[in-house]
Amino acid sequence: MATHPGPEPGLKRNIASLVGGFVIAIGVFILWMLVTGEAGWTGTGATLGGLALAAAVGGYIRLADL
Repeated sequence: MATHPGPEPGLKRNIASLVGGFVIAIGVFILWMLVTGEAGWTGTGATLGGLALAAAVGGYIRLADL
């Protein structure tokens, strides 16, 4: 029986997509904090909202880059 001569089919793992997801997430969080600070929205809710948005965008970038 012949063997498959290349990488296994399926989900590839790439460190660049992981790093890119983290960098984008950090950037989104920084921008969120700058915008909410200028708009006068302060407090735990604004920070948690920024973390949730950053995690969602970073996760999307990570998965979309695969």
